[in-house]
Amino acid sequence: MVDAQLFVNIAKTVFGGYSAMMLLMPKKMVTDHFKQECDPMTEFWIRGSSVGFFGLVAAIHKMDLDDAVDMSLATVVASAMIYPFNAKFGLLSKNLPLKYDGFPNHYVPEVLMASVAALGFFVKFIKK
Repeated sequence: MVDAQLFVNIAKTVFGGYSAMMLLMPKKMVTDHFKQECDPMTEFWIRGSSVGFFGLVAAIHKMDLDDAVDMSLATVVASAMIYPFNAKFGLLSKNLPLKYDGFPNHYVPEVLMASVAALGFFVKFIKK
């Protein structure tokens, strides 16, 4: 059954997984989703960004459930808008060379973030 704790656990898993990938294989974060190689500066910034995402996971884990749902939902929606949907629709970044062939590709974060956000909205606003 879908409940608040399941949503929070899924969010922690998603952000924990992305944090680990950012730290351990930052080049893959670029080459899996874009038709472009990763330069050393981008690798540096991706790896450093893992710290904030790991911190988010730790904070959500320590929060009470209602706050954890709110923080998880806000972060999933914001991350979806700043990362995959910004890249797809050019909200802030224009003409990025997205990769939609092969697997993994840019559909993965689009579907993942939209699905987790939908689950969060369901838990927060529909299932009471």
